[in-house]
Amino acid sequence: MDVKEPRNPGPWGGYFFMYAFDRWLPGWLFEAMMQTGTFIAFCLMKKQRLYSRQYLELMMDRPVSWRDSFRHFRALADMLLVKLRAGRGESVPMEWADEDSRQRGSLILGSEPILVGTFHVGASDLLGFGLGQFNRPICMVRQRVRNSADIDRLMRQASSQVEIMWVNDPREVIFSLRDALEAGKTLALQCDRLEHTSKTAAFDFLGERRLFPVTIYRLAALYQRPVQFCLALPAAKGYEVHACHPFVPSGKNHREDIRSGYEHFQEVLHWLEALLRQQPLQWFNFLPLNPSDS
Repeated sequence: MDVKEPRNPGPWGGYFFMYAFDRWLPGWLFEAMMQTGTFIAFCLMKKQRLYSRQYLELMMDRPVSWRDSFRHFRALADMLLVKLRAGRGESVPMEWADEDSRQRGSLILGSEPILVGTFHVGASDLLGFGLGQFNRPICMVRQRVRNSADIDRLMRQASSQVEIMWVNDPREVIFSLRDALEAGKTLALQCDRLEHTSKTAAFDFLGERRLFPVTIYRLAALYQRPVQFCLALPAAKGYEVHACHPFVPSGKNHREDIRSGYEHFQEVLHWLEALLRQQPLQWFNFLPLNPSDS
């Protein structure tokens, strides 16, 4: 049975017009078109506008104005534009945020297969494709959507080491993950949305105990793979890569490795929240916040 591909919300033709106008319009006119296009999306996407306000009010700890939410939409548009430019071959500078992040993220520089965790924060897709510069096969776990011109263009520029595992059919997810892990590939997973996962646990995040997927730690314990969480956040030029300290399963006791993994994920979420308080507009889940644990 075919699995229907969902569609990312937003105006029809948004990627096409953004890509075309960026190539052919002068800078000042293109900026005006970006503002206009963002405003149209802001007006049409009522649910996403509501979810943006709910998130920003929690993050900023104050009532938010429509300008705050509009800036949130514009931050997403700017990130999509960078992806489209990278998809036509333009270089996007991406450096370690600081020496601490470089040292904490040293697992990425090696050749050992690992599990890379990230979130729908900043330029997560560009970060995943950037891993292809290291001599290791990378498998990015994603859901196929109909309006995926940004990912399709990035794939045409990607290293041969990078592939995407589409997980639209929940019945095939576990088998696809198993095959990739047994082939010695590094898996890159986004660990914030509850789609296609049956394993969740509650963690402190934004003032409540909220449910998050924990598949990455189940895989780490089962296949004895280290877990490394990274984020790419905008800087003065390009993006800076922030890394949290890694989790390495002991291999002595499966249950203990899972428990230790969950403790590590709580530290990861504290790290994520601290970064978001510095750049709150980089949270690109225009969805209801992760549900509270009841």
